[in-house]
Amino acid sequence: MRATDLRAFNEDTPTEIEPIDYADWKTAYVTKRCAGRRVLDLGCVMHSPEAYKSRYFLHRAISEVAREVIGLDLNPEGVERLNAVGYRAVVGDAEAYAFAEPFDVIVAGDLIEHLGNLDGFLKSSIKALAPGGRVIVQTPNPWYWRNIVKAVLYREVPNNVEHTCWFCPRTFRQLVERYGLTLDDIEFGSRYLRDRLMPLPRGLRETAWSAELVRAV
Repeated sequence: MRATDLRAFNEDTPTEIEPIDYADWKTAYVTKRCAGRRVLDLGCVMHSPEAYKSRYFLHRAISEVAREVIGLDLNPEGVERLNAVGYRAVVGDAEAYAFAEPFDVIVAGDLIEHLGNLDGFLKSSIKALAPGGRVIVQTPNPWYWRNIVKAVLYREVPNNVEHTCWFCPRTFRQLVERYGLTLDDIEFGSRYLRDRLMPLPRGLRETAWSAELVRAV
């Protein structure tokens, strides 16, 4: 959905759709790298068919800066909803997918921690990348200070019941290197002011981290 289409849609539902927060650190990291490119957005529904109304809806932000974007998600209701409001999305599995034309950028925002088959995700992504392309990953930070507190207080750290794994940059780097990829441009961040003001070192005060995967030279 381009900006002109979005304005028209907002005129019909002026109180429902929030303007995208381009200053948000997660959104800024992705849109900077997607501008003018052909993009595949994995997990584009973001859990809920109504998520497209949020100021943090990444697929809308990508759509407004990319030359072309296709979304892929397992949620058929969510995909149907996105197509109904003007996006281009298909039902598919991020662990096993293929497209006829390659992509400059593949976005996996808050996705890898949900997967049960990272081998399939990485192999599919490598095949779907154009020469010089990159995969953007964003995932929770296991060393976030509140997780450490929970680890002290509880036998297990409570988290999203759909999550299957935790990754820090080091362990994810060691994984992707087995596939001929390198992990670059790592950035930690949090949407919460309380975290950004905490007198803690980088990597402890932030809720999540972002990085690029590129083919090793």
